[in-house]
Order: sequence, then C-alpha cells, then structure tokens
Amino acid sequence: MSQTLQKSILLIESDESILKSLQEKLKISGYLVISAKDGYEGFERAKQETPSLIIAEFVLPVISGPKIARLLKFDERYKTIPFLILGSKDALANFDKDEYGIEQVLNKPFRLGDLKNIIEQLID
Repeated sequence: MSQTLQKSILLIESDESILKSLQEKLKISGYLVISAKDGYEGFERAKQETPSLIIAEFVLPVISGPKIARLLKFDERYKTIPFLILGSKDALANFDKDEYGIEQVLNKPFRLGDLKNIIEQLID
C-alpha cells in the first residue's frame, strides 16, 4: 500500500500483549503506529506527534483515556484529532463520549475488522 502521506495512529494501551498485537496488525494495514503504555506518556506523545487518530484504552495508569481526550480537545492545536476509546462493556456502560469530545467507543473484546472499519470512518 503506497500512500503519499501515511496516516499515523497513536495507540495508548497498558497491556503489553494487546499493544504489540494491535501495533503489528495496524502496521500491516499501512498505518504508522506510535505507541504509549500509560496516559501521561500517551498525552505527551499526542502533543509531540500530532497523529491522524488516537486510540486509547478507557482505563490507563496515570491519566485515563477519557481525560486525555478532554485535555486534547480543549487545545486548539489538537481538538480536530479523532479519538477512539476501547473499554470493557462495564466501563463504557454509563459513559457519555460526547462529554469528552470522543468520536467513537469500541467494546473489548472486539473484532479486528470492526476496529479497521471505525479507523477508516475516522481518518480515511
């Protein structure tokens, strides 16, 4: 897949095995993947890299996924970056994504095809 400008995805996931698996699958799909293992690192990487999309786990060490979204959405420089939250059905049950400026949520476990469809909707 040759693209003139490769789309970048910041993946913020605290589970090492999930992080590595998603990184590989997204790279195979042609995306440049930037990763972070906790909320603070993810927030800093978002500001440094300005990715095409941010995918963050709901529950993260240091700063939660929704709080990262809120911090970035209040900043003019980053507010247009689409944000996808991954979380358990329980974590997302009473969660209002609009309150945090989050475009999409996806329940874990999920099918890779569903994730790819959401990514395409948000950045392609």
